[in-house]
Amino acid sequence: MNWTVEEVKQADDVKMLEQAVNANDKIDVKVGHESVGQNDYAVYDGETLVGYLMLFPYLPNEYEVNALVHPEYRKQGVFTALLETARQDAKLNGCEAFTFVIDRNSASGKAVLEHLQAAYQFSEYNLVLKKAELFLKPDEVSLREATADDRPLIIATLSEAFGDSVDVTENIYQQIDTPDRVTYIGEVDGKPVGVIRALLVGDDAASIHAFGVKAGEQGKGYGRKMLKQMVQQLFRMGRTKVELDVETENKAALEIYKRAGFAENGGYEFYMIEL
Repeated sequence: MNWTVEEVKQADDVKMLEQAVNANDKIDVKVGHESVGQNDYAVYDGETLVGYLMLFPYLPNEYEVNALVHPEYRKQGVFTALLETARQDAKLNGCEAFTFVIDRNSASGKAVLEHLQAAYQFSEYNLVLKKAELFLKPDEVSLREATADDRPLIIATLSEAFGDSVDVTENIYQQIDTPDRVTYIGEVDGKPVGVIRALLVGDDAASIHAFGVKAGEQGKGYGRKMLKQMVQQLFRMGRTKVELDVETENKAALEIYKRAGFAENGGYEFYMIEL
């Protein structure tokens, strides 16, 4: 069947599709339906959204891809229509590769990527907060909300922490510098030692990301203390549902998160294809 790829009509359509996929596949995919409308593609059958694909251009030549196809419309060309349209647009913009993100328990997702001969890259755990220290007092490390003047500091710190170039870090940060995020600087005796950010979701949830300690300040326990301070700050904002993602091979970070009250809650796998 020939499907027409068009724009999403409303964000709730994506939410309903997400719920149908999660219920059928027994997974927990979140594609960010609250921010639909940019770099995304849709296939409808009448008024029902049956396929959705979102691109996140975190690098000029490499885009992250999240996609959903309704269980009743699989193997009918929906995903192929979405992918080919997105591929054509991305190549015109200089993209050279797609990185697909799938729930690690998604059998259908893995089957599709195997068919595409996508190369496995890495995996991440999704962690959710189970126990918070709500009355933690600042102990050596304190947080202050970042200002526009802190941008060079933020970029330099994240570049050091993750080992990426300043240019790559700047590009990624530009993509996630949105009004629905908060950024804090970790300080020791007034000296910046790290950065921690969170995406605010809905009315009561938050996803911590872009969390890093300067290379010269690592191994001193600052990261764990920053994380606990961040959780306390999010609770003050009414954000009691807190999560984050961490690469499965990053054992040191995983230990910090678990000691701060986070527990594993599934995870994701990343695969790449060249365009």
